Amino acid sequence: MYQTTGSYSLPVALPLEEGGLLGGAQIAWSAYGERSDDNVAVLLHDLSHSHRALGPVEDSAYQPSGWGTELVGEGRPLDTSAMHVVVPNLLGSPFGSTSPVTVDTRVGRAYGAAMPTMTVTDMARAVAATLRGMKVERARTLVGVGLGGLVALQLAALFPELMASVVVLGAARTLPETLRERLGFTRHLLRADPDFREGQYAPGEGPRKTLRKLRLEYLRLVNGTRALAAAYSEPAAAERVLEADADAFAETFDANTWALLCTAYVGGDVSDSLAKVRAPVLLVAAAQDALAPPSRVRDTYHLLTAAGIRAHYHELPEPCDHASLLTQARRLQGPMRDFLRRRS
Repeated sequence: MYQTTGSYSLPVALPLEEGGLLGGAQIAWSAYGERSDDNVAVLLHDLSHSHRALGPVEDSAYQPSGWGTELVGEGRPLDTSAMHVVVPNLLGSPFGSTSPVTVDTRVGRAYGAAMPTMTVTDMARAVAATLRGMKVERARTLVGVGLGGLVALQLAALFPELMASVVVLGAARTLPETLRERLGFTRHLLRADPDFREGQYAPGEGPRKTLRKLRLEYLRLVNGTRALAAAYSEPAAAERVLEADADAFAETFDANTWALLCTAYVGGDVSDSLAKVRAPVLLVAAAQDALAPPSRVRDTYHLLTAAGIRAHYHELPEPCDHASLLTQARRLQGPMRDFLRRRS
């Protein structure tokens, strides 16, 4: 399979939703499959993933890459024998796009805590600019996972001419209120750690203990108890896997970046934008998804249909949680194939 990677520099400063301009923004990307005039599919990643959907996978318990092996490839839901799948790294993500770990050339050091607040809208605008820079006039489909699903819905509302269809995996119009409150404390908790040092810690340092705790709480959200029980014979074994991920994450992920991304996720609410969507939308829920419970995804479906948008809803039964939407992505082969076939 043909694969390539690159980075796009936005030619003009990006106006940010919370105010100000972000100059010199970069968006890293990967692409899979050969491109033709009308076969581009765009895939937007989840909160802690990179744009390297098919790897290479990191030699670590925390693996931000390689998450799309069941979703992208020949014979997969996003079939690279027929599609050219472009995966941009979301603005604010630390895997090559402009983020708090990026060096601010004006001062010669990483942005750190000085990085302006970024929102789902800012991420959507950066993706749109990148696609236009890649000469993508209209994508066959736009697929988003988790945080990427929120960005996909906002992108479809802001730039309806850019895609023929939208597929959202594990996302609704906004996070449940209880989770918005929990994740909303992320920045405050990190700042309260003495090792945060007002966000000006040395590279590779920072509030690792707090970051580990926050990561472990997040992992317990995306990995449901029933899905873990189905995957591991003993609860202790599942807990060891989660703890190893949290340890590795705290050693490698930047705390300022985690605070920025969680703040964007918490603030993401596309309720008022849904009526502006024009492309047909497929919403996929997992029965045990704490981040996008089926009831909330169905609510998003009803808002779309009430606005006259052709929306479809599909639910993966138990045991299936947020993480399972990717690990069990082949179960989406039929629903996605049928949806995309009707749109082609």
